[in-house]
Amino acid sequence: MQRDRRNNLSIHRTVGPEGWRLRRAHIVRGMMGLAVVVILTALLPNPAGAGQDLGQFCWKLDPFVDTLRLAITQATGAAALFELHGRWRATATAGQQAAGGAGPATYQLLGAGTATASLTQPSSIDLRFEAGHNTTFFGGNFSCSFFAVINNVFTLSGSWNLQCPGTTPFEAEGTLTFQSPCPAQD
Repeated sequence: MQRDRRNNLSIHRTVGPEGWRLRRAHIVRGMMGLAVVVILTALLPNPAGAGQDLGQFCWKLDPFVDTLRLAITQATGAAALFELHGRWRATATAGQQAAGGAGPATYQLLGAGTATASLTQPSSIDLRFEAGHNTTFFGGNFSCSFFAVINNVFTLSGSWNLQCPGTTPFEAEGTLTFQSPCPAQD
């Protein structure tokens, strides 16, 4: 008695010289498993491209009540570049002065920037931070450029200036004073 293999529901396929027999369902499951492994491998973080986290650092923007908290990461590569991510906050009561305007004032700016050794001032660090906010302070301009020169690498202090371009340009400047440890509220 001869069987018609075309109507057999358990379809087999011969693979390889040894005559292994695999079901198509097993092949499909194997291919799906391989696809999942490839996708998960692609999603893994690449530690070779990540920089070294140096921690959080804080400064007071004298003569104002403002504070700057930056998370600093040393970028990989030949040049000494440092990535900056942070926030700038102020809470000034009536009679106090914040960099963005007279108190009472409460605001927060968020932004990112870069720090590196100064090309024009030996033994100094240039720090640039671009920040944005959604308040009426800083002349009503929502984007500001903060630039500082840390000219004392032992105290991490120096000078800073701020420019907020817009219809009513806003500028401020002062002394950058390092705070260690960072204040709890900042």
